[in-house]
Amino acid sequence: MSFVLGTASAVFWGLLVLSLLVFIHEGGHYGAARAFGMRVTEFFLGMPSPWRLSHKLERYGTEIGVTPILLGGYTRICGMEGEQDELLARALACVQREGRMSVEELATQLGCDAERAATIMETLCDWAAIRPAPVEVPDDSYGIYETQRRDALLRTEYDRDHDFTMEGSTEAGSPRDPGMSADDFLARERDNTYLGKGFWQRIITLMAGPAVNIVFATLLVVVTLSVFGMTVETSEGSFLWRPDVVTATRFAFDYALEVARFAIRLLMPQHTMEVLESSSSVVGISVMASEAAKASPIDLVLLVASVSMSLGFMNLLPIPPLDGGKILVEVIQLVMRRPLSTKAQLAMSYVGLAFFLFVFVVALRNDIVRFVIG
Repeated sequence: MSFVLGTASAVFWGLLVLSLLVFIHEGGHYGAARAFGMRVTEFFLGMPSPWRLSHKLERYGTEIGVTPILLGGYTRICGMEGEQDELLARALACVQREGRMSVEELATQLGCDAERAATIMETLCDWAAIRPAPVEVPDDSYGIYETQRRDALLRTEYDRDHDFTMEGSTEAGSPRDPGMSADDFLARERDNTYLGKGFWQRIITLMAGPAVNIVFATLLVVVTLSVFGMTVETSEGSFLWRPDVVTATRFAFDYALEVARFAIRLLMPQHTMEVLESSSSVVGISVMASEAAKASPIDLVLLVASVSMSLGFMNLLPIPPLDGGKILVEVIQLVMRRPLSTKAQLAMSYVGLAFFLFVFVVALRNDIVRFVIG
């Protein structure tokens, strides 16, 4: 019975702590993207799932909510997926002219195969320039898409200052002449996405998630230590250490540097296994969170700060698909002065995923030995 209760406690506190920190992390990405005028269609706690509880923000159009798969979170920033295609402008013009059309109809008008037309539709959908039509799709169809709801100035629900009460606004699925060339309209839509922003705006958006985790952890440490203090064990017993704000801030910065060094050493072949031997997986974090919660609120808060700090710096490592890996891709593209091919980016992602699978297996083994076998 005690094992069951212990497991339930670890699962509860692990999910609570990690969900909080992932939500904060994704919130950083969301806030930066919105500040730079990027469209953001979804902001969820939990992994993608057809089952969800959500609310659509009237001002920004973003669907915010939670899914039952509480193993992370995600923010759908428009323009981070999809592929570039010379037929994008013509395709968008076709949908705007018709209001609603199937992939097969688009393929016929563009003179291309249905698979290519489907990829084009998915890219435009990722930009929130069009959307999947809320109709039943035949089993043999690639899909049906339609225009977005737009105000008189062609702004969608995901764009700043949209006003659908303006005369000349059109509903989703309605034909709409943008009053400009197909290329100009595509460029206008692109400007509202991640892809259409400048290098530094994209970099800041990618760094915002890890940065928020690090700042959050630093503030937690400083406030907790300077206000409540922490128990320190010495050779003469234990005592309460409550430093002033300056000392607590210095302590937090020193700790941040130590975590950063730990993350960097993971990429050094001569230190990789040494770092991994002292690492924990989600299982270990859950157990430690449960133990900290039983000990005291202060212990739990300091553990949350520790995990948040680690999450922030680990995400900055230049390994796809982490944020640091995406930053690496941006830098490579800047140097090359052209987009990195989808094939090359996929190859990098596979290598990164393989590395993190290895890291997870080693960390999980550590946790089993430490917390199960003893």
